[in-house]
Amino acid sequence: MDFFKEPKTILELFTYDLTTFFYEDYKEVNSEEILDTVLIDYEKNLPWKEFEVFNRVVFRVFIEKTNITGTNHINVTFHADEGYTKEHILKIVEKVTRITGIDDNRKGFWSSSDDVQFEKGHVDRMWTLGKNENIYSLRLIYDKNNGLQLSILFFTNLLKQLGKL
Repeated sequence: MDFFKEPKTILELFTYDLTTFFYEDYKEVNSEEILDTVLIDYEKNLPWKEFEVFNRVVFRVFIEKTNITGTNHINVTFHADEGYTKEHILKIVEKVTRITGIDDNRKGFWSSSDDVQFEKGHVDRMWTLGKNENIYSLRLIYDKNNGLQLSILFFTNLLKQLGKL
């Protein structure tokens, strides 16, 4: 990671290389079958905290039984179990907004409406990005009862767009 270079993608904001997730020390934590799709969640504790708060990451792998080409869809979710504040959430929104621009609700940087939502116990920001068939989304959710999560939905599409898959 070049500390003097402005990040251009969400992956450049992380020091943990998500493409190495399955190399070691992960565990299956959930699996279920919905219609003709199997969902499997794999989890690992991160060796350090991303964004100073996220201590675990979960890969949700979607396997379609009728798809024999071997292309599986993956969602990635970072979890913060504790130790985060409104300032941490604000910093995440600011960093993501610098890279992506406004979110799906046409909101940019942290605002007074975000303060109101935080006080109510729920912040939900989503950015849909990508091109053509390589659409992916970033979603940041804070819920006072369920914690803080940052997800990359359609992670494989992001990798395709970046030429890493």
